Amino acid sequence: MAQETPVKLNIVEAANQIQQGLETYAPATARGLAILNSVNLKLLTIAQEIGPQLAPLFGALAQIDWTEAMRRVDELPAKSKAAMTVAAAKGWFFGWNDSLQSVMELVEKLDVTREHTIDEVMAQYYRENLQFLTDELVSRHPDRAPVIKAAVNAHRTVGGDGYFLSIPVFIAQADGLLTEITKVRSALMKEGRGQQELQASKALREQLAADQESLDLIHPLLKLHELDFMKSTDARKLAVQTTGEAFTALNRHQVMHGESWDYGTEMNSLKAFSLLAFVGTHLPSVLEHERSNVASDNGMPTPTVE
Repeated sequence: MAQETPVKLNIVEAANQIQQGLETYAPATARGLAILNSVNLKLLTIAQEIGPQLAPLFGALAQIDWTEAMRRVDELPAKSKAAMTVAAAKGWFFGWNDSLQSVMELVEKLDVTREHTIDEVMAQYYRENLQFLTDELVSRHPDRAPVIKAAVNAHRTVGGDGYFLSIPVFIAQADGLLTEITKVRSALMKEGRGQQELQASKALREQLAADQESLDLIHPLLKLHELDFMKSTDARKLAVQTTGEAFTALNRHQVMHGESWDYGTEMNSLKAFSLLAFVGTHLPSVLEHERSNVASDNGMPTPTVE
């Protein structure tokens, strides 16, 4: 039995490496294809490292229903777009920066969740991933690290009053990052008089016009002007008249222009953070992948997998 111990440990390590290889390419920018490529590359690397000891692992892998696993992967982009649309209608945004398994679980939850429980599902997701996504934001945007960390700290530690401080900062940083990334004059301003589409939405739609899959991955940003978050004063009044109910959704204009004084809730703070995380982590990943595809189509070398 003593001789078997190293083999078992190596098998566990091999399985962990395969899982890590899958999750490395979990972002939507891979869209399934790079996931498969990464598995092949990781298996080759592991085979070189542990040689014959890998053989027993394939017996375990053979028990996995790979057809079902790949079906779920293949369906993920379409299901994700639908889930993003459902979530955005309630003021939530999510990207594919988490592990593949976590993203799949969230998408599938939203696929079967009733409308009145969407807030609960999304709030729990962001409570669990707040630190991870904060680290991602800080890593990608170090110049903005102090203000992002301060807002997250207010959200976490100041108590109820902290949400009044975190929400405007999350919104402002999302606005600033979106302007910076899309290189427009003002991301959340409308394109022109009589126009509904936002400057950032138009810029992204034009940039990704030839890449429908990437457009699907940022669908909520393209429809941002239709959401409660961006509703104008007139649109909010019309909504009240139509529904007969008070307008209580998180709204950028009301918060940033001081029209609202009761926005400071944990739910609204997490919603504002979800927009910042989507703009600051998910969007750059989509654009980076799109640029690598363009480079590849033009015959330029693409980054290699290490």
